[in-house]
Amino acid sequence: MSKLTNQSLRDLLVKLGFEPGALAERNHRVFRHPASGCALLLPDNKSSEPPRPADLMAVQVQLAHQGHLDKGAFDYFVEHATLPA
Repeated sequence: MSKLTNQSLRDLLVKLGFEPGALAERNHRVFRHPASGCALLLPDNKSSEPPRPADLMAVQVQLAHQGHLDKGAFDYFVEHATLPA
């Protein structure tokens, strides 16, 4: 069973070079990747809770499309809450 939390997803984005912005849309945060221009809008849900499936899918698609992280590595991250070695 995955130990994936909203915080571990945010930490992954930061590790990949995304910068978290201020809260927007009342309870959402934009993560921007300066080099690629990729922007992700995620709900600022409780850090200890698991991410919503729709948010995971949106992040996976954008990371793969922009070349930040392939689907296999993201799927591993979702299952193990860490990137493959």
